[in-house]
Amino acid sequence: MAGAGRRRGFDMGILAVVVLGACAGGAVPGSPTAPEARREAAAALPPGLASDRLPSPPPARSVVARVDGEPVLAADAFRLVYLSAPDEAANAVRQLVVDRLSAREAAAIGATVPEEVVARELARLLAEQERRVREASKGRSDLESHVRATWGLPAAEYAAIVRESVERSLLLERVVRFELSRHARTQLRVIRVKERSLAEEIRRKLVQGADFAVLARQHSEDGSAREGGIYPPLPSDLPSPLFERTGAIAPGGISEVEEVSTADGPRYRIVQVLARLPSESGSFAELAPQIERTLDERPLAPLELEGWMRIMEDRHRIRLLGMGTDDDGS
Repeated sequence: MAGAGRRRGFDMGILAVVVLGACAGGAVPGSPTAPEARREAAAALPPGLASDRLPSPPPARSVVARVDGEPVLAADAFRLVYLSAPDEAANAVRQLVVDRLSAREAAAIGATVPEEVVARELARLLAEQERRVREASKGRSDLESHVRATWGLPAAEYAAIVRESVERSLLLERVVRFELSRHARTQLRVIRVKERSLAEEIRRKLVQGADFAVLARQHSEDGSAREGGIYPPLPSDLPSPLFERTGAIAPGGISEVEEVSTADGPRYRIVQVLARLPSESGSFAELAPQIERTLDERPLAPLELEGWMRIMEDRHRIRLLGMGTDDDGS
């Protein structure tokens, strides 16, 4: 588990620290190759960063350029980006939707992030970026020089931009963890393998007392294998075959081998119910110390975010409009 001073296992607002572009190609800012490297570095900002303090995208009907007086619209630029890099464009839209939902939920419940947590995470992130810039440039550049050469930003302004992104990320973690705590939850462990015979053999060993975590790490194809097959506690009322088929199993119990369909063909799954947790009551302020403690012990997992998004889809009107339309707001 990640401790307070260690790298976070999951950040929604900052999914990874990137090697900043000019140094990624070995170029020193200001050298002849730096302009090309800077162009390649256009996507190097942490997700969500450019939407605040750097030049903001104008309204869809706004003019971003003119050719002989004819306007080039922001909407046209977005459609071009969407066609040339659809995954990146769609991810950016989803990030903005998540940020908007998180802000609304935070305002409704009075969620905040302790200042010391923000300061610690900001320092960690900037230190990691500093290390990567120096490493990629072989010591010929530092973060401050690179940011100034690439985006024309002083160090203090860049740090302020990163801080806002960090705050959004940390706030989302607390909003998600609080919402999930309001539901009865089930925590599971999963092993998924390709062959039924192997699954049956693994189940026999588990029934005889073998360590589930060891067998998961050895054999499981599931994304939870590195964590010993453990899933985070998730709301039991979410529609999921996994919960429906383990509803009658007591904590500690192990399911039968079940065939499941995947994109790679049939797989065979064994599930252990670790715990069934009751819903929590109380305001965010009352539960905040507990939330801080659990986040320090167990960073937010992607499955928790997915569960939260399902709840938000029922609570809010969310429409993803693809390349954009002349939306009537309904």
